[in-house]
Amino acid sequence: MTTVSKENIPWVEKYRPKSIKEMALPIAKVGRQKVNIAEELRQFILRFFKEKSKINEANKEIRAYNRTHLEKEQKEELKLAPEKAAVLLEGPPGVGKTTIAYALANDLNMEIIETNASDTRTKAALENKLRETTKSRGIMDFVVQSKKKLILIDEIDGIYGVTDRGAVPTIIKLVENTQFPIIMCSNEYKQNLKSLYNKIRKFEVESLSNEEMLRIARKIVAKEKISNLSVKDLNLIINKNSGDLRGVINDLQGVSQGSSEKDSGELISKLSRDNTEDIFVLVRDLFQKANSLKEARDITNKSNVDYNFLYKWINENLTSFIRHNSEIAEAYENLSSADEIFGRIRKNQYWSLLPYFYDLFAGGVVLSRKNRTPDEGYRRVVFPRYTSSGVFSLSANEKSIVEKIQKKYKISDIEVIQDFIPFLKALCNSSRKQLGNVSSWFELDAKEKKILK
Repeated sequence: MTTVSKENIPWVEKYRPKSIKEMALPIAKVGRQKVNIAEELRQFILRFFKEKSKINEANKEIRAYNRTHLEKEQKEELKLAPEKAAVLLEGPPGVGKTTIAYALANDLNMEIIETNASDTRTKAALENKLRETTKSRGIMDFVVQSKKKLILIDEIDGIYGVTDRGAVPTIIKLVENTQFPIIMCSNEYKQNLKSLYNKIRKFEVESLSNEEMLRIARKIVAKEKISNLSVKDLNLIINKNSGDLRGVINDLQGVSQGSSEKDSGELISKLSRDNTEDIFVLVRDLFQKANSLKEARDITNKSNVDYNFLYKWINENLTSFIRHNSEIAEAYENLSSADEIFGRIRKNQYWSLLPYFYDLFAGGVVLSRKNRTPDEGYRRVVFPRYTSSGVFSLSANEKSIVEKIQKKYKISDIEVIQDFIPFLKALCNSSRKQLGNVSSWFELDAKEKKILK
């Protein structure tokens, strides 16, 4: 994977509309009222800068006044109301929420700054991640004419410890102090985000109709000169993806790259971007068989797994295969660099950098593992705990133990999985008595107890 030609750009990016005029806009509602989401967001952005400019000028005068008066006489600086500083787009994955934001930013000649809230693990991490983006200006803005910025915070429903361990108040505080308009996206309604919903405007975004997705699919098929797909095949792909246009486009690319000798219907039925068996083998091969960057490249080249999804699997399973602290640190450093490169790819459409993204998150991570033994034995591969669809991949017993913990403590799913269960495992492994005490406290059955051993 040394080069990425224009033809090898993922189709979801290749056919991402660059302007609102190119988009098939989904139906959006505020309350029960249908609205034109593109025009509503456009007006929101324009009003933000107009009102923020007035507030900033007024605050200059207030600061000048405060410098010459006693503390008890000082005036409080003005803030823009949260509902005028941020909006939330809520709807299922693949319906075009982020695409609308990017297209609108392009139309308004703005720079978009995207971050993913579900990637953070603590309130401090979330705050550090967002603080710089919401400040007024960077040092280079004073040297060159800079574009206005639009902040996009994706997967807001995946933020860590949302009940209310500081994450939601942190976001609200950032909204109150931002110098740029904020668009947040979430896949579903979450009760523990209610305090945020009460402060900002929420748009409910629905999936495109099957007819509209068929029109888009036919347009892509024509442009790519795909001859082995009938309208029946396209409808099969559309129905398979249940309103997820991004999934439809990924499947079209998958079918087009499949064997032309096979029946298209058979290809569609077998096509899966995240085939569990294939990806389990892929992850093990990367960690246990790849001994050079070339071997890591060869393994990823043979896979049809979506690059972003594979990144999540590598991230989740890293510590199952890498045990030395120095190697873990190096691996996470490479993952961080890969994430940064992918941000540049998305922001500037620099798809020529995609090979470096693969090299860092796949090759760079697995080759961080220096201490290997000839016979390492079986290592468990697990699902990513949190995926872009906003759904946890948990077994029935894991779900059961999560629910029992939440009966005792009001904490989020992510907090249970990332922090609480690992703590309980360490506690229960210290002695059989502790295992008995924990099991009795949470009323665990034998299968649930086994998870903590």
